[in-house]
Amino acid sequence: MVGIGPGSKEYLTPAAGTAVAEAEVLVGGKHALGLFSGLGKECYRIGRSLEEAISFIEAARQERRVAVLLSGDPGFFSLLPRLRARLGEAGLRVIPGISSLQLACARLGLNWEDFCFVSVHGRGPEGLEAACATPKVAVLTDPAFTPAFVCRYFLERGKKFRQVWVLTDLGLPGEEVTAVSLEEGAMLSGRGNSVVILLGEEAGRDSGQEEFGVLTPGLPDELFVRGEAAMSQEEIRVLVLCKARLRKGMTVYEIGAGTGSWTVEVARLIAPGKVFAVEKDSAALALVRANLEKFRISNVVPVPGEAPGVCAGLPPADLVLIGGSGGRLREILVAARGWLRGRGLLVLTAVTPETFGTAWQILHEGGWQDQEAVLANLARVVQRGRTKIWQGENPVFILRARVQGGGTDDD
Repeated sequence: MVGIGPGSKEYLTPAAGTAVAEAEVLVGGKHALGLFSGLGKECYRIGRSLEEAISFIEAARQERRVAVLLSGDPGFFSLLPRLRARLGEAGLRVIPGISSLQLACARLGLNWEDFCFVSVHGRGPEGLEAACATPKVAVLTDPAFTPAFVCRYFLERGKKFRQVWVLTDLGLPGEEVTAVSLEEGAMLSGRGNSVVILLGEEAGRDSGQEEFGVLTPGLPDELFVRGEAAMSQEEIRVLVLCKARLRKGMTVYEIGAGTGSWTVEVARLIAPGKVFAVEKDSAALALVRANLEKFRISNVVPVPGEAPGVCAGLPPADLVLIGGSGGRLREILVAARGWLRGRGLLVLTAVTPETFGTAWQILHEGGWQDQEAVLANLARVVQRGRTKIWQGENPVFILRARVQGGGTDDD
């Protein structure tokens, strides 16, 4: 029994790869078999009849080494119990894999040992009843019992959740991560291959809640919902936002919002001002929305799409923050001169000398004044065996400039 994880080679363990290579016959679903199509192995595709598949496995293993490919981890809502009951323990070897729940919680930066786990995938909704009494719920769905069905189930029973995420096709090219309310989730279409994460009002309230009232920048990194999108470190955010000279009531464009850590920090400090958070990656934008909900931020407008084009028609800005340019740095810096009103500032970060050099050159080609740059080098104390050492972090360039013709900070 080989756990193949979410279904991409990126998350396939070495032990799983070795077991498949040593097998003579592979048994699994269409996608699972497709991962190993180049090995030239005999394959049996599991169809609608699990009984037929189990009978094939039982016969084939008498003379050949058979690898049954199971998505996620074999010990988490899989065929393992049925196969063990039918085939017995003798000659049965289980190779663990990364479950969809593990990957979902990793995307969101959540611990998962205290969740109530429910699978309606091929099983029906019976297990959902017990979840109504728990504050942290994870549900595995399928095309018959979709995320919308799950959300409607809880709505109809009066269950309230303060945060809901739908994570679809995790680890695959079309991965989607969406933060919704129960009402919004009930309106979703399709997305059967999902994990639905639901947190009640009482879930996680004692973790870092005292930080929500802090008025200075530099919220701890661990408070943010995390995914694969890049997130600047706490100390870098402090320096960047101090360079930004934030004021109450500002209008801010954030280009390349990533996970939304800058978004949250800026919005808290400039309220009732407004942040327009521009992000072209849908999964990253979902994380932005999740963090806005977590920190109860209401003065941010998420803007899906790519700068500079999507910024057309937005109100004039007092500040432009650039955390990522998507390869369009020159276009964005040129356009930013027109976005900023008088005294407007631009602050950007770069992690490579090439990006810094390009930005520094463009900022001196005209239209900008008061250009400055700093290079931030951080090191942290980390445990190594019995001692502690300094571990350096990647240096970050921070550039700032004022649109030409503006005043100074002291005007």
